[in-house]
Amino acid sequence: MDKGQNSKEQNSQDRPKDQYESVLTYSGDGYDLPGGEKNEKIAKQHKDEVIKATKDYLKKEYNIDVDVHNMVGNKDGVTVFYESTGPLHFYATAIVPIDSKNKKVMEDKVWTLEGEVEDAIRAALYVYLFEDEFKALDKQVEGFSSEFNLVGRTIESLQNVGGIGYMNPFYFTQSMDLDEAINPVYELYMKNPDASRDQLKRAYKPDLFNPKYYRVSIQFFMEDPKADPDPKVLKEMVNTIESNSEIPKGTYSVYLHDNFVDKKSSEGVKKNSLSQSAPDYIIK
Repeated sequence: MDKGQNSKEQNSQDRPKDQYESVLTYSGDGYDLPGGEKNEKIAKQHKDEVIKATKDYLKKEYNIDVDVHNMVGNKDGVTVFYESTGPLHFYATAIVPIDSKNKKVMEDKVWTLEGEVEDAIRAALYVYLFEDEFKALDKQVEGFSSEFNLVGRTIESLQNVGGIGYMNPFYFTQSMDLDEAINPVYELYMKNPDASRDQLKRAYKPDLFNPKYYRVSIQFFMEDPKADPDPKVLKEMVNTIESNSEIPKGTYSVYLHDNFVDKKSSEGVKKNSLSQSAPDYIIK
């Protein structure tokens, strides 16, 4: 277990306001990618074109419908943050290139990071197939929140700068392409997005499940802006997760941060953060 460090620079009173913001109010404003200022301005001037290019690409390549929430400039164009609107729920990104010299959106050159959308769909399929287990996990993390005065991220921040698969305020999940248990489900879904839950569940191969290919990252923040993460709270949460047989199988990590996130990166991990994570994952 990483016990972290306490330091004066991590004290909320010393934390630079231009760099950090309370997780309770952070919506993604200030998120930044290198060299993207010029392209972000161009993208916002051509917002409708960027949105249409993103939606058309994702419909064609993955047969998914999305809501676009945010656009952040990068050195080659704009990174578009979106949320799926179908039965599978996840957040991800697409990159729309921009010809900055001619201030032109390159609508036919949209692309996504290798494996990102595929992994997000697989992660969302797990949530779709195993409703009861995820309801148990939701109940567990909500219990931690009320018992220990902990909070999660705002929905607005997930929409605007999330982009990493199935996410809710307290955790996100990732499924890797080596996951042979879910891959037949993924293949069926890609061929037939209208397949019923029962059809998809029949395609699942439980005997091939390997927990190291399905990960759940639980992220909590202290509700009190002046409070440091408490090692006793982390230990109690870890013990409870280890003993809870009702939650989804997989590889778990648990993080406990103070109340603040880095506005430019949306990261909660800081010097005083505590975690039970690599290499000491919780294996369910």
